[in-house]
Amino acid sequence: MDVILLSEDGEPIGACPKELVHTENTALHQAFSCYLFNSQGQLLITRRALSKLTWPGVWTNSFCGHPMPGEPIEEAVRRHAAHELGARISEPSVVLPDFAYRAVDASGIVENERCPVFVATLDNELAPNPDEVMDYHWVKVQNLEASVSQTPWAFSPWVVEQLAQFSPQPAH
Repeated sequence: MDVILLSEDGEPIGACPKELVHTENTALHQAFSCYLFNSQGQLLITRRALSKLTWPGVWTNSFCGHPMPGEPIEEAVRRHAAHELGARISEPSVVLPDFAYRAVDASGIVENERCPVFVATLDNELAPNPDEVMDYHWVKVQNLEASVSQTPWAFSPWVVEQLAQFSPQPAH
């Protein structure tokens, strides 16, 4: 799968195989994050599989991913929900359209992403893919915010930065 490479102003400038883009000198590329809610208003947090290249075993938002060249980002969100969680979701709603971050993993791998943030609602039972997710919990948003505030090192850097900019709420 190719990821979309971006100029500094966010314009697509090419593509690169996903397995080649995440290095110690990662080019800016397109990604997304999604916060998934259940019908009780609880938020899904996931723990990244230990086999993940970056931030293995770290707690994070419900799921993340990369759109393919030519793929509308909302379709990529739905595709990743199915791949990572076995989930069917409501129409994703963008809540942080301009979120971007750069972070360096303990292994030296860099994430450098323009990463709009979405919320959606789960429409079925979860069936997590063990290659992506090693654990998950449904939590109250305020409990996640308190945990991230007290132990930011236990969470992905993008979640720490995203929660500093917004408080996730179910899509309406």
